[in-house]
Amino acid sequence: TILKMFLPTIISITTSSILLLQSLPITTADEPPVLNFDGLGGSKPCPNFRCAGGTKPVQKERTKFSSKGCSAMSSGSITMNPGQDSDEIYSSCCDLWHSCYQVCGAAKAVCDDGFKKCAEELCGGDTECKSSADMKMLLIGFGGCQQYDQAQYQACECVSKNDVEKRKTKALRYFYKKVAPDAVNKAEQLGKKADTAAKMAGLFLKLLKKYPNAIKKVKDPQIEMYEQMMKNVRDKSSTEEDLSDDVDEGDSFADSDETQEL
Repeated sequence: TILKMFLPTIISITTSSILLLQSLPITTADEPPVLNFDGLGGSKPCPNFRCAGGTKPVQKERTKFSSKGCSAMSSGSITMNPGQDSDEIYSSCCDLWHSCYQVCGAAKAVCDDGFKKCAEELCGGDTECKSSADMKMLLIGFGGCQQYDQAQYQACECVSKNDVEKRKTKALRYFYKKVAPDAVNKAEQLGKKADTAAKMAGLFLKLLKKYPNAIKKVKDPQIEMYEQMMKNVRDKSSTEEDLSDDVDEGDSFADSDETQEL
């Protein structure tokens, strides 16, 4: 019984440890191991996405914003209650946090601080909610830059300076067509006003807050693996209990009057 109680945490810690080890740099036998723990609770900020050769980063035209929910707030972190995101008062803040990482040019610190303020506002005086949100912030701090870097790499593309304004307009038009077709004519004017990467990122963040339906909720593969492992454990436990019941019934039958008469 005790093992069943702590098994979810044990599995999650093991998974987290494996993921952390996989993220460490690989060295040959002749090289000393170099362990880089920058970002794991440290103060070094994660750098913004950059382009080489005089090109500029812009939002990819067909970006599909998505959220893996509150259970996936940090790559490789321990998750105590996977699959229960809808129960969180601040679940919409988790969605905005995930999508913020997918906005080209959005600084990681801006996304993280945005989640903190959003959760504080929605939690209000609920101490349990605040405690849960604080734990998410702690996990984000230990998550490092990997999740942010991957999201930025998938969201940004490098284009020549002459094409920046055109590509920004295209990205905005695609967004409006998906969530607010009647407002698609705003794209060109807004693209011109957002004349820097920071302003463009800020514009997309405002749009995501205004149109939360633009964020598609998806299942985190790690959470799916965890839930499948727990399902296997429950199925095995149920099978063992059924077998135990069968044995008990057999023993009872052996002691019956009918058996003694035989």
